[in-house]
Amino acid sequence: MIKDKSIFIKNVYYMLSYAFGNLHKTEYKNIGKESFDNLDNLFAAILAKGIGKQLKQELYREYVSCHDNLPAVRGKIDLVETIRNQLACRKLVACDFDELSANNLYNQILKSTALQLARSKKVDKKYRDLLKKELVFFGEIDMVDLSKVPWQKFHFHRYNQSYRLLLGICELLTEGKIMAAEQGTMRLTDFADDQRMSHLYEKFILEYYVQEYAQKYRGFTV
Repeated sequence: MIKDKSIFIKNVYYMLSYAFGNLHKTEYKNIGKESFDNLDNLFAAILAKGIGKQLKQELYREYVSCHDNLPAVRGKIDLVETIRNQLACRKLVACDFDELSANNLYNQILKSTALQLARSKKVDKKYRDLLKKELVFFGEIDMVDLSKVPWQKFHFHRYNQSYRLLLGICELLTEGKIMAAEQGTMRLTDFADDQRMSHLYEKFILEYYVQEYAQKYRGFTV
């Protein structure tokens, strides 16, 4: 049993700061000054701040595979479907092509997680309202089954590095909570189980030594 929940949550914030590296920077540092009565509010505050910042910069886009019937050739022609169009007197070419789109797995995860938090009664109204306002800009983004996300297969680079923290929070929420239907609403179980906290603590310890003792242990490699 955790006697002082606010201290526990503050410690989780500090562990997250080291584990993800940029939580203590300008756009997030004010969150560390707030007082939270549960972890749902902490995660909701971080996601709301991060998603808002990302929307100002524009959502990350990457090429996704598309299939459509078009008036002109684009990409590779689907001959079978194109012949069907001609037989049906439709002057359209069936094409398979790649398109730069925000409707990718990165943003689908953000939308799905933010929507769950926005519907949670454990999250304060001010954070739910912030997330709902931001979700308006995710209209073209599909939902995704968070339980089937391949968390270990994401690659971060200069164009999507800002998603590292956001997806990390989404992963902690997804793996540390069980979503359950209860009288038409979504209920989130407690995050603070031993296995998840141990995993976060291990990541915190590693990043703490890398950041604080980089000079002393210059030859240390992971």
